[in-house]
Amino acid sequence: MIAHEDIDDGPLTSKLHKKCCCTSCCCACNFVFRPCRKAVSGNKRRIRKGNFDLDMAYVAPRIIVHGFPATGLEHMYRNPRGEIKRYLDEFHKDNYKLYNFCCEYGRGYDPSVFHGRVERYPFKDHNIPPLITMATFANSVKSWLDDDPSHVVSMHCKAGKGRAGLMSCIALIRTGVAQSAKEALEIYDRERVVNNKGLTVTSQRKMVIFYELLWRKHWNEKGNIGAIPASNELYQMPVQPKLHLFGVEVLNLPPELADYIRVKVSDVTNFGRKLLFDTKPIKTNFVSIACNCYIEANFCIAIQFKKGFFGQYITLMELLHNTYFMDR
Repeated sequence: MIAHEDIDDGPLTSKLHKKCCCTSCCCACNFVFRPCRKAVSGNKRRIRKGNFDLDMAYVAPRIIVHGFPATGLEHMYRNPRGEIKRYLDEFHKDNYKLYNFCCEYGRGYDPSVFHGRVERYPFKDHNIPPLITMATFANSVKSWLDDDPSHVVSMHCKAGKGRAGLMSCIALIRTGVAQSAKEALEIYDRERVVNNKGLTVTSQRKMVIFYELLWRKHWNEKGNIGAIPASNELYQMPVQPKLHLFGVEVLNLPPELADYIRVKVSDVTNFGRKLLFDTKPIKTNFVSIACNCYIEANFCIAIQFKKGFFGQYITLMELLHNTYFMDR
């Protein structure tokens, strides 16, 4: 678990939501802002109960996913923090714990707002968390839900879809609601959105599969993962080897994209990406591009392209992966 203080700085536009106002002044379910909030939530399901209208869904009876509990200007188009608190206090009084997956500047908040029951496991949007982050988070969820049958968990990122979707799928597996990664993904896609396209980032869906593989292959658990008590999950994490990356081969690259190809290899952590290797622009018709660096644990390979010397770089594709799950 990471401390709740803000981690990195950002542009001025990223700070607007940090200007807090009193949570009681967040225009509780104000009809003026409902159209804005509905438009921003898009295809995500909303809870409309009593005078509540929130970007929130129960992916399981005890697992809730929602958008960021916002203050300041942002509460006009996202879930107001005061309304999230009021909803949880009304329907799950003293029985809920919040999990925050945001790492952007200003996306932390004082745990006392939610009676001190807040944990933060941050990682970047559209990225993947370290294996230890997934396992520690899952153990925390399992422990909280096992403590009392009335307990629920409420989790969010910024939009309450990608990062929260990945981690809620892990929670579904760890608590035994889903017996496999495939079933967890199906549940999330069905319950969080109206178009069955919940977790759409391929690398994030792959990490749900990797979490199940940790249990099935590394910890050799063949049965119901939810039957394993939380206190017994202090298993040794696998060694994520350091591997020498010699090159990247791009298959089926259209000839018109061969001008000025660039490959960037990065280490992926809770806080973003750290560049390990950059080929710089290469004008080539070859699909095999030489690299020379070492990758370990989570990493990203990005293939970029620009048309002409003065063009802007466009990311053609990205691979986010983990060295433990690679053939040696």
